[in-house]
Amino acid sequence: MAAKRLRVATEDDAKPAAPLTLVEAIESGDYLQILLAQRREIASSLPDEKGPAKAALHRQLSLISKEITAIQMTEDDDHSVVAETADEAWDGTGY
Repeated sequence: MAAKRLRVATEDDAKPAAPLTLVEAIESGDYLQILLAQRREIASSLPDEKGPAKAALHRQLSLISKEITAIQMTEDDDHSVVAETADEAWDGTGY
């Protein structure tokens, strides 16, 4: 596993970046940012909806959230599905 390097924090580290609007996310071409913006828009519009429209938005929110999680897990080394195991000596006696 690669060691993580530490650095001195700056004032910019304390300021979280403002979330992109859906238009800004689309213009950036970053698929993850597009999904995050879509999720924010759906979540903000849910209180105004009723009936089938609300149910559809809940379903869409669930699907988008699952896709975001999958993308973030592939970008995160700590949640890799690939096992990092040491090599073992070959024992060909069973073949």
